[in-house]
Amino acid sequence: MGLGGYLTWTAAAREIVERINVPDIKVMPMEQCANGIIKLIKSEIFENNPNIFQELEEDIFVFPIVLNNPQTNYCKEDTPVYAKHRFDKHIIEQICEVYGIPDPELRCELYFTHEESEKVTNLLSDVGVKQGFVVIEPQSNEEYTVNKLYPLEKWQFVVDELNKKGHQVVQVGRETEEFKLSNVVDLTGITSFREAALVISCAKLFISSEGGLMHAAHAVSTRSVIVYTGFIHPDMTSYKENSNIWIGKYHGPCGMKVRCNRCELDAKNHDPREILDEAVKTLETV
Repeated sequence: MGLGGYLTWTAAAREIVERINVPDIKVMPMEQCANGIIKLIKSEIFENNPNIFQELEEDIFVFPIVLNNPQTNYCKEDTPVYAKHRFDKHIIEQICEVYGIPDPELRCELYFTHEESEKVTNLLSDVGVKQGFVVIEPQSNEEYTVNKLYPLEKWQFVVDELNKKGHQVVQVGRETEEFKLSNVVDLTGITSFREAALVISCAKLFISSEGGLMHAAHAVSTRSVIVYTGFIHPDMTSYKENSNIWIGKYHGPCGMKVRCNRCELDAKNHDPREILDEAVKTLETV
C-alpha cells in the first residue's frame, strides 16, 4: 500500500473513533502477513495523528484495523496485466462500509509538528518562493502502471503559460531527470512526502495526476486540478472540491497495468489548455 492508501485510512480512523464513541479509544493499524502473523504498521502518514496508535502499550484501549483486509480493498482483482477496481463508491466510503459506517466525510488527515512547519517555511523563504504560488507534480508511480502518465511537454506548457500570467510554480516529487520541468522552483528530491504536503498547504493551487499527493493536498485544504487517465474512474478517488479532468472517459476505466494504447493515445491527443483553463479559473476563486 502506498502513502496515498495510508492517507485514506486516516479518514477511516477518524470516522471509526467518532462513531464508536468510547472515551480515549484509538485505532491501531495492522497488517496480516502471508504466514498469518499480524504485525503493527508504522508510517509517516500516521505520525501525530490523535486517532491512531503506532506503538503497542500497556493500559491502552485500541480498535485494530487490518489495512490489507481484502474486504476494504478497492482492488478486487490484481494480476500482472490487469487490475479490476470497484468505483461505485469513493475508497474512503468503501473502507468505512466494512465497518458499518455510512456517509463518512471524504477528508484525509495529516498532523504536522511545529518543527516540520518551520523547516518548510524556511525552505520556501530560502529558495525565493513568494506568496500565492502554484505547486505541480508531473510524476506518476510507473512501478504499478505506466498508464497514469501524462506527457511532460504538456505539463511544461501549463507551467510556461502560468508563468506568463504571473504565477510562480514550484515542482515537488522525486528527483528524476525524466520528469524535470523548466521555469519552476525545483524542490524535487529535497522534501519528504510530509514536507511536500506542507509546501502544498502554503500554495494557492496544486496540479498533478491522480496520486498520493492529491490526497495530501485535500488533507491540507489546498484546491487541486487533477488529471485522470483511462486507468481508473475518478469516482473512486476524486474530491468534489477539485477540478477533476478525466481524459480517458471514452474508454476507461481499463485497469491495464501493462501499456494501454488507448491511455497513451488519450494523453497524446489531450489539449493541455483544459488543465490551464481549470487552473486559471480556480486561481481566480481561491
